[in-house]
Amino acid sequence: MARTPKDTRTPAEKASDTRNIIASWMHEGYVPTPEAEAVHAQVARGEITSEEAIAIFRERALELDRKLSQAKSK
Repeated sequence: MARTPKDTRTPAEKASDTRNIIASWMHEGYVPTPEAEAVHAQVARGEITSEEAIAIFRERALELDRKLSQAKSK
């Protein structure tokens, strides 16, 4: 049996959604970095899912928070 795809948006709709999300982040002070852009490009190419990208960014934020907390406590 054939399964229906979970994400039924067209590539144009996905690109538009991605642009809107990035614009929203930039409004909130997000500064794109080469590392972040590489993750976004992987999502755009379909190499990883949005959920995987979110997990990557979450882990990077937690690591940065740990480093900042350690620096404050010294």
